[in-house]
Amino acid sequence: MTEPQQTTRASQVIDLDRYPIDRLDSPKGKALVAFCRASLAFEGACQLPGFVRPAAVERLVAEAVARRDQAYRTDAKHNVYFEAVPETSAPDDPHSMLQHSSKSAIAWDLIGPDSALRIAYEWDALTNFLGQALDMPEFYRYADPLGAASLMIFAEGDELGWHFDRSPFAVTLMLQPATEGGAYEYHHRLRCPDDENRAGVVAALQDEQPGRITLPNEPGTLSLFRGQYSLHRVTPVKGDTTRINAVLAYSTKPDDKMNTLTQELFYGRSA
Repeated sequence: MTEPQQTTRASQVIDLDRYPIDRLDSPKGKALVAFCRASLAFEGACQLPGFVRPAAVERLVAEAVARRDQAYRTDAKHNVYFEAVPETSAPDDPHSMLQHSSKSAIAWDLIGPDSALRIAYEWDALTNFLGQALDMPEFYRYADPLGAASLMIFAEGDELGWHFDRSPFAVTLMLQPATEGGAYEYHHRLRCPDDENRAGVVAALQDEQPGRITLPNEPGTLSLFRGQYSLHRVTPVKGDTTRINAVLAYSTKPDDKMNTLTQELFYGRSA
């Protein structure tokens, strides 16, 4: 498929008039990249509402619902660092304060060839834009056959407990918010490389830390987030309407992928 054909196809998924990611050298394109970098620097998150067109959002929601029986469900306890829980620890040690996370994941190899998610993710212009927005000169699509891009479903009671990311960035696309709950909350730069700020982490886990930020959940919004030093969570979903979003994975190394153990942990199988 030629580049013009790819752009035409992608324009049916992404609103390129509002977000000219295929024309980053234009004044509007340069302003878009500058906005993303400034937002990430200011509060660790950048949201682009209406990035994906409503019709494409509807198709992706329908795809997630249709493939829900093929999704792999995880339900686990963990601490905010995703590290081993110590056998003995002080009451104010966040390592011992367990969180709950549960969701269902539809792996990349189950995403249809004409899926709006596949059209967007495999388009070089989107990869280039995200790399520039995140200010990362080396930026590549994930080569993992299961985890390159996934659809995530949160049913009633599902949540992501408070945690720090191991990756320096995350790219997600909101498709369907829950009727109640399912809010994305975070504390911007609650820790830093030379200060774990355990007291602040404990206060956040006890709902006593000021400055908590809640991001909007508008369908079609592309979100860039730096969660390595910002404690964050998705609150428990309530009601019959599932929360559905897509997670787009990238790496600073070409041909990067999960190991077999990690694939089985997140998707219940390896590939």
